[in-house]
Amino acid sequence: MNRKLIRFVASFAFLFCLAIAIGTVSRAAVKAPRMNMKKLDLTKSDSFTLRVYNLGDEDTVSFKSTDTDIVRIDKNASAYMTRSVVIVGKAVGKATIKATIKKNGKTIGTLKCKVNVTPVPVSIKFSEDTITMKEGTYGYINADLLRLIIKPYSATEEPVFESSNEEVCTVNARGRIEACSEGRAKITATLMSTGIKATFTVVVKENPDED
Repeated sequence: MNRKLIRFVASFAFLFCLAIAIGTVSRAAVKAPRMNMKKLDLTKSDSFTLRVYNLGDEDTVSFKSTDTDIVRIDKNASAYMTRSVVIVGKAVGKATIKATIKKNGKTIGTLKCKVNVTPVPVSIKFSEDTITMKEGTYGYINADLLRLIIKPYSATEEPVFESSNEEVCTVNARGRIEACSEGRAKITATLMSTGIKATFTVVVKENPDED
């Protein structure tokens, strides 16, 4: 076999392997359609926006609730949305939002989000009025510090926490309280759906274990 033929065969083999590799990478880079939520706890009368990602340019999506008495689609809020929809919790219960994906009129896939509609909380309180912490320590509400009691117990709304004095102690969205310096501060939990609040006092004392 002459050198020219060998070079030709080698070049062809290289280009062929390169084309296969590029095609494999391109196929791997294509992501499957997905919804931003597969499961959702939704307070009654509250709303949420469901979105579908990774759709092709020619793909269309339509949304439907399996029980419109439990979860309805807000058509007015969703009027100009093509790949998302606003849902509203109507009554306590469970329903599924189905997103049907079509291409050129043919169904190519279905995505689902299971929605659990829970009641609006009617009361909120802490199990203690005052707790004491050592400077430089931390703890969690509903774990090692104290409990937050929300009724009815089937309500799933998460409150917003706030400290009255962040120089004394801070609190984050997960209820983690960090004692920063000696003093007193109030921690407030607010349910945004109703504005109901509950408070307790954190007393931070000097930590003798620290240098």
